[in-house]
Amino acid sequence: MINKPPGWLHLTALSAVAGVILYWASVPHWYVIEMFLVGFFFGIPLWAIWTVRFALAMGRGTAQARLTRWLVPVFIIAGLATALVADAPFWLRFTISKPSMEAYARTVTAETSRDFSCRWLGLYRICDAFPYSGLEENAEDIPGSACLIGEEWAIHSNTNFVLLPKGEPEETADDTYRHLMGYWYGWHGWDQW
Repeated sequence: MINKPPGWLHLTALSAVAGVILYWASVPHWYVIEMFLVGFFFGIPLWAIWTVRFALAMGRGTAQARLTRWLVPVFIIAGLATALVADAPFWLRFTISKPSMEAYARTVTAETSRDFSCRWLGLYRICDAFPYSGLEENAEDIPGSACLIGEEWAIHSNTNFVLLPKGEPEETADDTYRHLMGYWYGWHGWDQW
């Protein structure tokens, strides 16, 4: 068994860890702590098992015959690292979702009542929408603006977006923004923790 390359169970577990990390990196503000914990408690032990097995197989001379199969975990980790450095999970998910989010954002005005029902806009689940207004007291809503509040499964969400056709959103101690493209901003507000 030690002389054989990682089986489907090991590769599936490593791919699942990579998939969860990629999913948590597909929001405007990553779930950094959660990604680290999953990588630390699941990814590193899987990597350690592979490293010990690979070293033993190389020492016995049995790894060279199936070297490509032995290196599949390296390719998975390299692909994960490349995708994270390029911020590919977020840009892929946002690019697919942007047309539906723009269409929905056009319907958000001060005159419409807030609808807290959840809907899928592309690949994001949006559960609240309202126009953006500044921080000043009695600030008026900016025409054409929209704040879209998202929810993710199995974790408190920070998947929020702001469409702001003029100006820039005002940051506070609780609210941080990331310019995405055009008039779109990723928004991480107070998460009540």
